[in-house]
This record gives sequence, C-alpha cells and structure tokens, in this order.
Amino acid sequence: MEKELEKIFEDDNILVVNKPSGLVVNRSNTYKKVTLQDIFEEQYPDIFKNVEDDEFISRSGIVHRLDKDTSGVIIIAKNPESFYFLQKQFKKRKTYKEYVVISHGEIKDEMVEIDAPLDRNPSNPLKRAVVSSGRSALTIIEVEKRFKIENLSFSIAKAFPKTGRTHQIRVHLSALGYPVVGDTIYCAKNLLEKDVEIFGRMMLHARILGIKSPTDKKFHRFKSPLPKEFKI
Repeated sequence: MEKELEKIFEDDNILVVNKPSGLVVNRSNTYKKVTLQDIFEEQYPDIFKNVEDDEFISRSGIVHRLDKDTSGVIIIAKNPESFYFLQKQFKKRKTYKEYVVISHGEIKDEMVEIDAPLDRNPSNPLKRAVVSSGRSALTIIEVEKRFKIENLSFSIAKAFPKTGRTHQIRVHLSALGYPVVGDTIYCAKNLLEKDVEIFGRMMLHARILGIKSPTDKKFHRFKSPLPKEFKI
C-alpha cells in the first residue's frame, strides 16, 4: 500500500491526520479501492492485537468520517477506551467543527443560519435533501470573500455544522442555491465542467476539529493546513 497518512498530532491514545480529497474513510462492500481504514490498519497493526471490542475493531478506531471528496482533519482512537471517549463527544455535539467552503454564487449576507431538517431524498436514495420530517440540522455560514473567475461568481466562507448529518453543508448550501464547487452530487453538470477545469476537486475542507483529548481531558483544536486550491 503506497499511501502515507499525513499526521497532524499523535500520542499514545489518538492519531489526528489530514485526509486528502479523494480518499474514502471507511471500507464497504461496494468500494474496492484503498481507504483510510486500510492505511491505518497497515501502519498500526499492533493496535488491534489482543483486542476484543467488536465496534472498535470494525471501525479501526475511526470515530467520525468525512465525505470522499472533502479534505481535512480526522481523529482516530488507538484503543477502545479512547474510541468511546471521543465518540461520546460527537454524539452529544460537544465538538467544534470549522470548515472552509467555496460555493457557486455570491452569498449576499455576511452570516447565514441554515436551520433545515435533512433526510434521504425521496426521489433518489443516494442523495440527501431538506425534508420537513427529517432530522434537525443546523449550519452557520460566515462569508469571507466573494469573487469572480471567467464571469462566474463564487463565495468563500467558513461553515460551522452544529449537527453532524450526512452531506449537511453540501445539502444546506445547495438548497439555498449556492452549491459547493465541484460537488458531483448536488451541483449542476454545466457548472461541474467549469469546476473541474478551474479547481479540480470539491471545494470543502475540514480545517479545524476541537475535541477533549482522552489523554489529558483538556479541549484541543487540531488544525489542517488550507489546501492550495483554496488560496484565491
């Protein structure tokens, strides 16, 4: 296996890595290429020896996930105790998550609060959508800059997902009419062609993850460098 994990932080209990865009986090029956899970298991084989915790082993200590084409901070537990300590914080929304996103269109307001429930799209189960009977979802958007490239308008913003729904930032922005650049699921095909030409990837990056460490029980913020594609 050729891929190497880009480490942001490591101690006896956790590993924090910078996931590149294009790398799938978890193995599945439908995906046969190398995943973050595979790389971690190969580089840290001793972690799983003499461990009988089924959930920790099945997830290879990976507490949360990012979409394949999203880059940024991922935290991995190196033992079952740390795994559950971290997992509990995600479930209780005790973490801090800050993303950087480039979207199509000029978002007019400096700050936007998107409070819209999400569920599977009734017409396409592979997509998520704003559905009145869905699970609550809240995203805060803070616009940093608006710009144009080849007569196309874009916005670059910080995104703070206060809940952890699948595709949350992507669906919320798409529902407002500002789809994430390079989003192959929620972006129109005519825009995607230009996105590939200009940016070459989906423009969503998990820049900061704040969480209480199982090692010292203190709250830490782990930061991933902003990829070069975002430096407009």
